Amino acid sequence: MSESIMLTKFASLLRSGLSIPKALNLIGEIPQSSEVGYLIRVAAISGTAVARELELIAQLVAGRERASRRIKIAQASPKASAQLVIFLPLVTIVLAQFLGMDIIGTILAKPALLVSLSLGILLLAGARFISNRLISKASPKANNLGCYLLGVAIASSAGLSINQAQNLAAEIYQECFRCLPSEMELKAMAEVSALVSRTGSSVGDALRKQAENLQSEMTTKSEIAIEKLQIKLLLPLGLAVLPAFVLIAVVPLMVSMVGSR
Repeated sequence: MSESIMLTKFASLLRSGLSIPKALNLIGEIPQSSEVGYLIRVAAISGTAVARELELIAQLVAGRERASRRIKIAQASPKASAQLVIFLPLVTIVLAQFLGMDIIGTILAKPALLVSLSLGILLLAGARFISNRLISKASPKANNLGCYLLGVAIASSAGLSINQAQNLAAEIYQECFRCLPSEMELKAMAEVSALVSRTGSSVGDALRKQAENLQSEMTTKSEIAIEKLQIKLLLPLGLAVLPAFVLIAVVPLMVSMVGSR
């Protein structure tokens, strides 16, 4: 079950009149280190059934889940292309052997071709290593950015002052994630506090908007990284895979064809 669905279900149970403990029993076990576990725990400890707040946050989480799926789909194309190109030389050898050309026998009979094959395999291994590193760096990383702000929003909507809400949310955050909220979130929290003190605007609305902005920035960075990945992959594929294709496939094929005449 996705986090957004779990939050929506939890909020619906609260709206039906159930207490937080009963609602939690019906939902089942929730990982304490997950974002949804953190948010529900803040709601439970703050002591108020903040159904509306959780429903609004569920919409924000759902939007982030959609963005994450979109990024993974965009990443699939360059990843698949890299794997296909890297294994192409070996596929060519197997296909030629299947079609009746004794490529393997030719390679084993000529030490020079064994050297060529070894160099080609080393190039492919290097290209695969570099490609995997590039793909790993461009992959979206799991993060809890904005989670602390949403926790403060829930606590404040339960009737706590903004300072009490911050302290409660920060304490539970450290217990759940074993670290402090990020500097970006703490800075955003300070900006919201200053805004609320000057204008008297809704704390919850301002915090949700800030959390949404932080996640939007992170999503944009991930999408840009995926776009750049397609260009970066050309370097190992061009400098390693093409020479490897010549060493592994083209040279043995030419030697085999010449030797069969």
